[in-house]
Amino acid sequence: MALAKADMIVMHPLPRINEIATEVDDDPRAAYFEQVRYGMFVRMALIMKLLGAEEPA
Repeated sequence: MALAKADMIVMHPLPRINEIATEVDDDPRAAYFEQVRYGMFVRMALIMKLLGAEEPA
């Protein structure tokens, strides 16, 4: 990470077992936890759309 550009972000679909060191978790450029959190909402929205559910008020 020391050689990486300052504006680079690290994304990964997780789990990252043996792929990304746990030390990267503390780096502000690590975006995979946020990526996973947003992914959950995207999947929920897709399921609602497929099932024809109405949007909550």
